[in-house]
Amino acid sequence: MKKYRILSGLLAVFALLAGCRAHERKDSVRREAALRPLPDYPFIRYEDNTLQFPSGRADFDTLYHKMDSLLSTGKGKINILHIGGSHVQAGYLSHRLRMNFSTLGDSVMTARGVIFPFRILRTNAPQNYRIGFTGTWESCRCTKPNGTDTLGLTGAAVSTGAPSASLTLRLNPGGTSVWHFTRLRILGYANDTTAYPYAIHRGDTLLPQHDAATHSYLIHYPEACDTAHIRIHTGEGGRFTLTGILPENDRDGMTYHAVGINGADVPAWLRCHHLPGDLKLIRPDLAVFGIGINDANVPPQKFDPEQFKARYRELIALFKSANPHCALLFVTNNDCLLNLGRRHGKRTNPNTARVAKAFKELAAETGGAVWDQYHIMGGSRSSALWRGKRLMRPDRIHFTAEGYHLIGDMLYNAIITDYLQADGN
Repeated sequence: MKKYRILSGLLAVFALLAGCRAHERKDSVRREAALRPLPDYPFIRYEDNTLQFPSGRADFDTLYHKMDSLLSTGKGKINILHIGGSHVQAGYLSHRLRMNFSTLGDSVMTARGVIFPFRILRTNAPQNYRIGFTGTWESCRCTKPNGTDTLGLTGAAVSTGAPSASLTLRLNPGGTSVWHFTRLRILGYANDTTAYPYAIHRGDTLLPQHDAATHSYLIHYPEACDTAHIRIHTGEGGRFTLTGILPENDRDGMTYHAVGINGADVPAWLRCHHLPGDLKLIRPDLAVFGIGINDANVPPQKFDPEQFKARYRELIALFKSANPHCALLFVTNNDCLLNLGRRHGKRTNPNTARVAKAFKELAAETGGAVWDQYHIMGGSRSSALWRGKRLMRPDRIHFTAEGYHLIGDMLYNAIITDYLQADGN
């Protein structure tokens, strides 16, 4: 009994010290003015810029405890995965969030996150990294039903059998020195053992280790790097399919992964056959769901909220299978225009409010959170006001870079405010 009392006393002391460190850490975050300053637009409902929890928040408490540990001791790894359509593929929103999280402390954001060579697809790509390539490549993406059996985390793939095929990756194209890696994980597949990726580094050939369990090829570097020169070896008839690039290192910290494909809806992501396995490789601690605007881009009579939720439940199950404690954050659609054709023209999309309602119901089912972007930006017809301030593009669906940055700042502020105010941390 005496030993039990002593042990209980020690545990109480440790808990008190841990609590003090957490409070000191949060005070430090407050002192450093972690929240981003926001411009004064009267049509934005800044007072409602919060996370909503319709039913419970246990998974967010788990996430916040991991953030406590990382920020107070520098120990632990946190993976955030932001998944969506064109809003995410462009990279403005996700990279703004990535860089905002990096302001929480020195060396908090230690890895860049998954990358895809969108230039090969001849489509827009994030401007915060650079990809060059040689050789002929064929491409596939999840928005097209055929040929998606090799797709996974990024929702896209490029394949080649050309002997001259190569890729060059630069993580820090602006001359800064933010991101580095000591390992490069190439996600992909080969039709036989004669096809594989390898790297050239300072004149040396770095051969990969093939990890069949994760469908990836791991290349180890002798030093920290921010540039990679990847070549594809193909024997006669050999062909290699690349589905993503993961720059990795052994440092503890936070990684913000962002995967988006223009036009992607929930069924498009469910078509990615290897998404479940790739999610287990990432093991996201926080999922930011930004899929929905393409699902709702249909005439009102064709949008079925129950079907929308049923499909989302399938996607949520994949994330929960990878990490049962993954916190789920649903970002509602932005106010936008719906094109009803030549006869009816364009009008404010009435499905936007229905998607917001569906997300709140899904959050209630799963213990997730909702960031009601639709309401916060001003609700119905607010896209015209955003366009008037050059925060949205003429289509009143997509934002300008300035608009995406504002959305990223508001979402970041909502998450950090909730984190600082959460009980038990």
